[in-house]
Amino acid sequence: MNLKGKTYLFYIVILRLWIGYYFLQQGTRKFLHGFANSDWIGRQIGDLATIDIYSWYRSFLITIVNPHHVLFGYLITWGEIMVGLCLLLGIFTRFSSFIGLFIVLNFFFGPGMAKGGASFAQQQTFLVTLVVFILSNPGQTFGLDRFLFKRR
Repeated sequence: MNLKGKTYLFYIVILRLWIGYYFLQQGTRKFLHGFANSDWIGRQIGDLATIDIYSWYRSFLITIVNPHHVLFGYLITWGEIMVGLCLLLGIFTRFSSFIGLFIVLNFFFGPGMAKGGASFAQQQTFLVTLVVFILSNPGQTFGLDRFLFKRR
């Protein structure tokens, strides 16, 4: 087994661009369809009183998110748009990946656990991918981070 080979960030850039495109697409779709002002909790997660998720997260949804669902709807929409743009441009890649990780963790504990199956698996994949972005900083390759954070 040869451990002397190099791993180039270019390979991760392809993944960064795809995940950035996905976030931007999801956020744009939410923006165009009035996600924040809709019953997104009911559609995305289900009836908060009966869904099978962690009790601490259900409590968070009922006491914090539900009363302010419009604010959280805008935060999700604009968060996805900004994370998508940052990943596509390779700017503030680690920070935007951290924000994306926070968004996806909430999807993981909410709709992912409530629905299970492919939705749950998709959230797990995004979580791992965003952690890889935080650790590897792929914005240094074919991204604006290269110019902003030059190593001296």
